[in-house]
Amino acid sequence: MTVLDTRALNRATLARQLLLDHADTPVLDAVAHLGGLQAQEPQEPFVGLWSRLRAFDPAMLSDLLTQRSLVRTHLMRRTVHLLTADDALAWRGPATTPCCANEYSGTTAASSTE
Repeated sequence: MTVLDTRALNRATLARQLLLDHADTPVLDAVAHLGGLQAQEPQEPFVGLWSRLRAFDPAMLSDLLTQRSLVRTHLMRRTVHLLTADDALAWRGPATTPCCANEYSGTTAASSTE
């Protein structure tokens, strides 16, 4: 097993987060790769992706949000994140209790047991 020194670990972490070099990755793929971005404020994902992607086009991020390919939602610790729609559904599934699932489907706990 290879043990990384502090510098190598730092560089690997930055590379994994697309912060070492600007990546030639489409916006949707970058968000999927990152597993989401913090998006407490609406402009944060724009800055986060601009700092990571070589040819970042803010209009592309806006279009992906409008098309609902990317979503801003409460995900972890009630923090708003930007993530792919598929990832949002995957995260919600295991974490959603039957009570909350009913809330999302428009039924209530009482009506679902009748």
